[in-house]
Amino acid sequence: MKIKLDKQYLKYSLYAFLTIALSIVFYLSLGNLGYFLQWISIQTSRLKKVLSPVIMAIFIAYLLNPGVRWFETQVYNKIGRIKSIRKLPRVLSILTIYLFLFGLIAMVIVFVAPQIGSNIAEISRRVPEYINSTIDIVDEWSNKWSNELSAANNVYNITGHIEKNINEIFTNASKLLDYIFNNIVMGVMNITSGIFNFILGIIISFYLLGDKESFKRGIERILRAIFHGKTVDRLKDFGREADTIFGKFIVGKFIDSFIIGALCFVGLTILKIRYALLISVIIGVTNMIPYFGPFIGAVPAVIITFFDSPINALWVTIFIFILQQFDGLILGPKILGESVGLSPFWIIFSIVLGGGLYGVIGMFLGVPVVAIVITFANRLIDWQLEKKSIKIYEEDIRLDK
Repeated sequence: MKIKLDKQYLKYSLYAFLTIALSIVFYLSLGNLGYFLQWISIQTSRLKKVLSPVIMAIFIAYLLNPGVRWFETQVYNKIGRIKSIRKLPRVLSILTIYLFLFGLIAMVIVFVAPQIGSNIAEISRRVPEYINSTIDIVDEWSNKWSNELSAANNVYNITGHIEKNINEIFTNASKLLDYIFNNIVMGVMNITSGIFNFILGIIISFYLLGDKESFKRGIERILRAIFHGKTVDRLKDFGREADTIFGKFIVGKFIDSFIIGALCFVGLTILKIRYALLISVIIGVTNMIPYFGPFIGAVPAVIITFFDSPINALWVTIFIFILQQFDGLILGPKILGESVGLSPFWIIFSIVLGGGLYGVIGMFLGVPVVAIVITFANRLIDWQLEKKSIKIYEEDIRLDK
């Protein structure tokens, strides 16, 4: 006896079965979502640890590439004998940049790092002295104005509150400095793996810089195998634009902050400010953060100087203010120009977002990353409008409409 199957009934049964099965899978996935995300996090951390030398190599190669390109095109390719030998200008350019890099690292290790460490250790050691001297100043001030403040002091114990708060401030400052110094020492003692990754990253970056054209061609071949030719051309144009934004910001901000730090050191040395090198490093490093950097760096600089000499702290405040005005009005625009092309709102937004997610590094890298994301979004909108043959001109947009 031949059994006839109702195809319509079979189709509905299959749909019902798939719906129930997918619902069960979705329910079980929700119940085990935490374990799944934890597994992904663990695997991502492992992969990141394994690939850290490669990631470091890509970052090093990207930072050094402008210098390699400049030496190759402006120096070694203009020397006939060197230019005639294939790949020799590139190799010499890379070696020259590496000599500059290693020389800079050696200078920091030999001259800068020991003095900064000794300055932090000295500040930690002198905290009790700063406490006593500040309390003496408060006592002298209270005695000078005792006739006017004696009644209020008897009622509210103003002097006692001031001394208590000063003691708490200095105690916390001492703990903070001890914590920073101890972490620096522990970091120096536990950087074996970091040194190994850095050395390996330097070696890998050498090959990345030497064969960068082949890597570019490989990436382009992959893109053309996946996307249409016009889409690949658009992606290449966007890549060049993103490279210009990111590269100009990173390199330009580094040069700008280095100059500001050097000028700060010269000025503080002339003013005979103690811990001039430590303060200059703080100013230079925090200057890498747009907008908020000058204020972030000025606060610890003034506090450190105030504990040593209130008068010098006033001079440091005035000097840093003048220096930051020079940077904001003259030096910064000359070096950076319109490197990111963001409005002040988006710059502040990127700093807050990056700082909240990744701390100080996020505050620095948030600006170019957000600039690249906004640029990509604008290009994507332009491509979609172009597909629809829609053109929008600025003169067609009116705020009053």
